[in-house]
Amino acid sequence: MPDPGKIEGPKLDALFESLITEKTILSMYVAGTDFQRLTCIIGAERTPEGNRLLVDCPEGFTQATAKTETLDIRFNFNGKDQLEYLFSTSSGTLSGSTLKVPFPDYVERLQRRKNFRIDTLPGTRLYFSTGKLEGQIDLINISLGGAFGMLSKLNQENPTGSVFKVNQRLYKIRIVFPSDKLMEQKTVFVKKAEVRRIERDRERKRYKYALEFMNIDKENHQELTKAIYHIQRQFLQNR
Repeated sequence: MPDPGKIEGPKLDALFESLITEKTILSMYVAGTDFQRLTCIIGAERTPEGNRLLVDCPEGFTQATAKTETLDIRFNFNGKDQLEYLFSTSSGTLSGSTLKVPFPDYVERLQRRKNFRIDTLPGTRLYFSTGKLEGQIDLINISLGGAFGMLSKLNQENPTGSVFKVNQRLYKIRIVFPSDKLMEQKTVFVKKAEVRRIERDRERKRYKYALEFMNIDKENHQELTKAIYHIQRQFLQNR
């Protein structure tokens, strides 16, 4: 009986085709180093020596692996089912900005959920509406599954305490990513989110909120994926 926790054979080819088409974000880690970055698979090629994945090589890879005798690269990502997937390769060749690695024998699917969280660029804001309450949250970090930030504007004066409660739902959410040289201003819409965590910033006397996205359509999910990947590229270029 096939192992439900392993994806192999024809299903493996289909999985990688999907990752390429949808530009799915992957976390890439080189064993034996502290090198860990976000990236994506940009293609695949079939050669007499075997099938290879073409990975957009993050900046700093060459320096991080210069003294590594055996190249052991591990990848993990979130699937459409929001479960975590892992695979690894033991070799690879660099061609320009493309890292070519052999197809793994299988991809492991874990029965747990995980989202990659990344610090946002200055000016990234989330606008919300719930009942008569409307406001703005300056985002600190974001993932495909949620966001964290500080409440900065509200259509009420001098509220006492937190304006939200844990598990409270927010609707009509609009996330605005600022423009830069490589990307125009991008807006992502989330139909519903819930408050998962509340923190009080005593120094600024404001509250920070962690939100989980509960309802986002496919188109906006793809736009959010593109925005997160763009943020990572910007951070790498500015290092």
